[in-house]
Amino acid sequence: MSGRRDLWTAAARDALVAALRAAARAFPKRGDDGALAVHGARKELKRAASLARWFLGVVGPSAHAARLAANGARRAIGRARDLDVLPLALAKVKCAPEIREALMQAMARERSESFGAEAEFVAPEIVDGLEAAAEGVAAWDLTEASDAALLDALRGAYRAAKRRGRAAFATADADALHRLRQGVVDLGHQLLVLAPAWPAMIDAQGGELHKLRQTLGDYNDLTMLGEFAVSRRELEPEAGKALVAAALRRRKPLERRARGQFERAFAERPGVFARRMATYLAHPQGKK
Repeated sequence: MSGRRDLWTAAARDALVAALRAAARAFPKRGDDGALAVHGARKELKRAASLARWFLGVVGPSAHAARLAANGARRAIGRARDLDVLPLALAKVKCAPEIREALMQAMARERSESFGAEAEFVAPEIVDGLEAAAEGVAAWDLTEASDAALLDALRGAYRAAKRRGRAAFATADADALHRLRQGVVDLGHQLLVLAPAWPAMIDAQGGELHKLRQTLGDYNDLTMLGEFAVSRRELEPEAGKALVAAALRRRKPLERRARGQFERAFAERPGVFARRMATYLAHPQGKK
């Protein structure tokens, strides 16, 4: 890439800075704790965390501060996000009207408690941390970094996600499938940075990853619904168990769908994937 050496490393760094700054702007403030605000912040924080993890293999410890800032902010609003999606999962499960109503009330009550008045004191500190992390990343000296290291880290992310998937589908373990989703999210955000090289090809693979991410997300939401139901004192134990069983039935077709999507998205060996990506970056079709 004559004249364009290490351009992609710089582009990835810029994308991380942009994600951290966007997350700081989107982070819910006092009186701005609705589902859309939480979703918008979580979206940018996931992007920032994924890109920061990518750079752990490129710049080393310097990426930890950005990763910690993004993950800390995600934890602060994570429960609120979960309680926003649980009603959507509940709508997909058959249960008695009185059970549905009791759970909906419990979700609303817990969300109010978990993201209430104390958020106004936490938000400024978190926003300041995200902005400081963005400034720190923007000041990185990439002299010792390289596109080769960036690609090697990408291959590692692909290989790790593929291994997670093989293990998760072999056991059908909910926690393992959730860890797979985390790897899929990381890889998807990383590929988006490189998509301008060969938009059609990279976007196609990114699309497959997005489908898998969505399916695994729906699967995980049903898992959380079951856990929520059995933890509520408002429900009789038998009612909670019945809802868990209904959620498990809904998860089965999602697991089958996710398995097929996984096989398509991770059909290549990691080395083949990495060489293909290297070719795209060395001979870009799109404009940067």
